[in-house]
Amino acid sequence: MSREPDASNYVWEKMYGAVWSMCGKGTLGDRLYNAGIGLHTLRDNDLAVERLREDLRFVLDWTTRNITGDREVKKLPDDLELRSLIEKMLHILLETHRK
Repeated sequence: MSREPDASNYVWEKMYGAVWSMCGKGTLGDRLYNAGIGLHTLRDNDLAVERLREDLRFVLDWTTRNITGDREVKKLPDDLELRSLIEKMLHILLETHRK
């Protein structure tokens, strides 16, 4: 799928769904898996701002690149990692919000 160099509207849409998944019911592993499925079309360089790209890379590492085809996650984040994940997801969501 070809996208603009800064696909912030597309990233916002996908991140909104991922945050919704993280707030849903189920185990942390289930929520990470669901978020990863929703974010699977994103690439590290979908955002033009370097700081947001770093955040996106971190989020994708814990979601899309952390799931198996068997509906499982490879590793669960500890409390500090989970906090960082949520902060970065919200940061991306806020910074890419459509005006």
